[in-house]
Amino acid sequence: MKKIIFGFIAMAGFQTIMAQGLHITANLKNVPDNTMVSLIDGMANKVVDSAKVTGGAFQLKATVASPGIFVVSFAGMQAQIPMFVGNDQLSISGDLKDAKNMVYQGSVTQDLYLQYMKVLTPQMEGLFGAKNVGATATGATKDSALKQVTIRETGIANSLTELMKANSQSPVSTLFLLQVTNFVPTVKENLGTYYDLLSGAAKTGPFADYITKTIATAGVGNVGTVLPDFKQNDVNGKSVSLSSFRGKYVLVDFWASWCGPCRAENPNVVKTYNAFKNKNFTVLGVSLDQDKARWLEAIKKDGLTWTHVSDLKYWNNAVAVQFGIQSIPASFLIDPNGVVIGRDLRGEDLTRVLNEKIK
Repeated sequence: MKKIIFGFIAMAGFQTIMAQGLHITANLKNVPDNTMVSLIDGMANKVVDSAKVTGGAFQLKATVASPGIFVVSFAGMQAQIPMFVGNDQLSISGDLKDAKNMVYQGSVTQDLYLQYMKVLTPQMEGLFGAKNVGATATGATKDSALKQVTIRETGIANSLTELMKANSQSPVSTLFLLQVTNFVPTVKENLGTYYDLLSGAAKTGPFADYITKTIATAGVGNVGTVLPDFKQNDVNGKSVSLSSFRGKYVLVDFWASWCGPCRAENPNVVKTYNAFKNKNFTVLGVSLDQDKARWLEAIKKDGLTWTHVSDLKYWNNAVAVQFGIQSIPASFLIDPNGVVIGRDLRGEDLTRVLNEKIK
C-alpha cells in the first residue's frame, strides 16, 4: 500500500509539497448528484474529509504525514476507491461502475500501487481458490489442491521479490511486503530477509515501523515458549493481567467487532468454551476495536461470556503490537504454566488439542 513519490528532493521543495497537502479532484460517471463522498484514512480508520457530488465532480483534501492507504467511499453505494497517496495533486476520472479502468494522474505512489495490484491480485485469487478446494476436498483432489497452494505461494513470493527489487525505495513495496506476509508463510518466516531488499523511504513510515516491530517480536508466542504477561482494562475499566489466569488453560483470542472472519469464528469459540469451561479452561478476548459501544454490542450478540480486554486503539492495541499481530482472528492457547501449546487453532482443531491436554 506504500510507494515512493520522489527520490531525492530539495528540502524547500519538500516543504512546499507538505504545505499543499493531498488534493483529490474527481469527475466520475454513475455517481448521483448530492451523493456524500468521504475520504477515509486507512491506517487511522477515520474520515478526514467529505464533500457532495455535483455533476459527477467532487474535491477532497487532507494533510498526509506520510504516504499511505486512503479510501474514497460513497454514501449509499458499495463502490469504494482505494489508493496509495501522499500530499499529491491527484485527479481521478472514469466510471464508478468500471473501477478497473479508472484513470489516475498526479501520484507516483498510486501508479505503483496499481502496478502491484495488477501483478499480485490474480495470483492471490488463485491462491485463495486453491486453498478453498484443499479445505473441502479429499484424496487425490486434495493432494492436487495442496500442490497448487505451494506453487502459487512460490509464484507470489517470486513476483513480490521482483517488484521490491525494482522499487526498493518505495513505501508501496513496504505495504505489499506486509500484506503478503499474511498469506504466504515462507515470506512471513523470512520477513527480515525480504525487508533487507528495501532501503531509503521504504524503511520509513508506519508500515516500516510495523515490520520492524514484527521482526523484533518474531519469537513471541512460539509454541513451547512462555507467552509474555500483559495488562489491559476489561469492559468495566478494571485492569486484568494474563498472569492472573495461571493455573488454567487459556485461549488468548485477538478479535474485533468489525472483523468478519472473527465474528464467523466466534460460534466455534463459544462451543469450545461451553464444552471445557468447567474443565480448567477459559478464554481471554483481546479486542482491536475503537468504538466501545460496538465492542460491547458484539460481545452480547455473539454470546461471548468470558473476560474481555481492550485499550480501544484499533491496530495500535498495545498487546497486539507487543505480540506482533498482523491479522485477526489470531490466538494463542497456553497451558496452566503459561506455555504456548497452540497458535491460531480454529474450530475442531482447538477442541482436539484441548481433548488431548485435558483429561
